[in-house]
Amino acid sequence: MLQPPEPFSPDSQAPADLATQQSEPHFKHSEPHIKPSEPRALQSARHAWKGWAIALFLGTILGWSFGGVQFDFKELFHGVPQMADMLQRSFPPDFTTLTDPERYSVPEELGVGQLLLPVPLEAELTEVRDRWWRNTFPNTVLGATIQTIQMAVAGTFIATVFAFPLGFLAARNTSPSPVLYHVIKLVVNFLRTIPDFAAGLILISAIGLGPFAGTLALAFHTTTVLVKLFSEAIENIDPGVVEAVTATGARYPQVVSFAVVPQVIPDFISFVLYRFETNIRAATVLGLIGAGGIGLIMNSDFRMFQYPQAAMSVIVLIVLVMLVDYLSARLRRLVI
Repeated sequence: MLQPPEPFSPDSQAPADLATQQSEPHFKHSEPHIKPSEPRALQSARHAWKGWAIALFLGTILGWSFGGVQFDFKELFHGVPQMADMLQRSFPPDFTTLTDPERYSVPEELGVGQLLLPVPLEAELTEVRDRWWRNTFPNTVLGATIQTIQMAVAGTFIATVFAFPLGFLAARNTSPSPVLYHVIKLVVNFLRTIPDFAAGLILISAIGLGPFAGTLALAFHTTTVLVKLFSEAIENIDPGVVEAVTATGARYPQVVSFAVVPQVIPDFISFVLYRFETNIRAATVLGLIGAGGIGLIMNSDFRMFQYPQAAMSVIVLIVLVMLVDYLSARLRRLVI
């Protein structure tokens, strides 16, 4: 005789529930063990200890550095009257160094048009004109300023010509040989340690005083800096473009021309403009050792205690640097 089914009770469980209940301990044992976090007080103390240790280290380095250079506010305070006296003797600046025609010593046998324009002249007059442009005009404030710009332009151009191919050879992802990569990297890093001031002294001793030695010094140091900047920009390009061009069967020159150069040209232009701005200032410093430019005029005025003339040279230099920075920024926005 069939028995009636037992009434459903909440305590009763289906076999599936029993299986699930039996398997629960297995899942509990498989859960990863979570390490309890440190107390916040201990974490705060550890961070504070690290902060104090870093501050102590930096303070020790700064104290060692200031002590080594004999930094003393008392000496600076005692030198204020001398600086004020020099500034007082420098103002007003001597504007006649720019505006007085006698400062330019224009030859009497030549007119303004014959002197400024490349018109054909007799052999004797041509020699007089060339001598004025080479010797007389560069010794004026205006001529020395123009010569400073010429040194920066020529030095930057020479450096760019040499740094462009060397940058690809000094980059890990475009160098055709690992040996060549390491050799160029090592040589450039070594040469970059030689400042342009020291290079100027070496070249002056070999070539002589004048802007030619200063231009070569600027070109030498700028080349080493641009090679480093160019190679780093090349190493940071998107490798996907290179792989896509390489997959078409392109050779090394084609890959560099169509996959690498378009990516790095904006950075290259920015680096060259930056170095040109820097070379304007560097050309002035090289003039202090006899490498031409406005630095040579400025050094001569200070040595002869002609402070008004020296102040005029400083003002012209400040205007020149500000103008070059402004034009460089505008050109960078137009090109990049």
